[in-house]
Amino acid sequence: MEATEGLGDDALGKGQEEGGGWDVEEDLELPPELDIPPGAAGGAEDGFFVPPTKGTSPTQIWCNNSQLPVDHILAGSFETAMRLLHDQVGVTQFGPYKQLFLQTYARGRTTYQALPCLPSMYGYPNRNWKDAGLKNGVPAVGLKLNDLIQRLQLCYQLTTVGKFEEAVEKFRSILLSVPLLVVDNKQEIAEAQQLITICREYIVGLSMEIERKKLPKETLEQQKRICEMAAYFTHSNLQPVHMILVLRTALNLFFKLKNFKTAATFARRLLELGPKPEVAQQTRKILSACEKNPTDAYQLNYDMHNPFDICATSYRPIYRGKPVEKCPLSGACYCPEFKGQICRVTTVTEIGKDVIGLRISPLQFR
Repeated sequence: MEATEGLGDDALGKGQEEGGGWDVEEDLELPPELDIPPGAAGGAEDGFFVPPTKGTSPTQIWCNNSQLPVDHILAGSFETAMRLLHDQVGVTQFGPYKQLFLQTYARGRTTYQALPCLPSMYGYPNRNWKDAGLKNGVPAVGLKLNDLIQRLQLCYQLTTVGKFEEAVEKFRSILLSVPLLVVDNKQEIAEAQQLITICREYIVGLSMEIERKKLPKETLEQQKRICEMAAYFTHSNLQPVHMILVLRTALNLFFKLKNFKTAATFARRLLELGPKPEVAQQTRKILSACEKNPTDAYQLNYDMHNPFDICATSYRPIYRGKPVEKCPLSGACYCPEFKGQICRVTTVTEIGKDVIGLRISPLQFR
């Protein structure tokens, strides 16, 4: 039976009246300094704990201290990194950069075990750790210029053995990685820019060669176009071992077309590069045959004496003095009608876009 069962409301009411059994209301004499007005609690001056203001995270410090895209990627601030790449080198398509972003970001932190049974803690390594202090840090960068130079050697090997599509892919990977470098001096800045130039020359030339091999050969016009593209390739800035191969291809095609005068120039250029003895012997025989009839059977859109750039989309010559648009990152040249389109060399930048320029060193902001 419940204790209150059978009791009426009057009984409950009486039970709720103070009976004086508990001595909780006695007045105590307390020191006056303990009298705290309502709402005054929490002030540091009254001895109460005030939690410190949240500080700036290491990753935010990295972003605050740097205008280099890679530092923002390492900090995990992809949005600001993309804005910097857009403003500096004209990147508008970031899909090809996804894997590079993720690989770079993965290098931005270290983890270590502090206490057993507790989650790992993060460390944020600085490249200027000797004098970074609390507010001047910038992240350590895993990708080095020498790494890209070593990867370039693999691209050369792929080119030598004729794996053009794979070589183009590797050259492009190097090219897209250059804006994610951090270098310390003007010499390294120049080397990075030279690396971009090398990649551009090979990507344009090899892409044109891939396209040339796909062309049909049935008609005379098609054969002329094939010869033109082979001739344009001989004006790319390549390694001597590769230029020998390019000149041999052009020499054979022009000799078959009976353009002996132009073929002879290719033969002389080839001999100047010092090819292997058997190649040199064959080239001299072709040159001797060309010199017996130094004429061109057909006129082509090719003037070896007039300097030109190759349009990376149409694979047509843009002779000196003609209007030209360029990729802000690779420097690849295009006919004016391709302005605003995506560069065929980088696959990420806008042709003809006005930009600040490549920034890979703090020296470039001074």
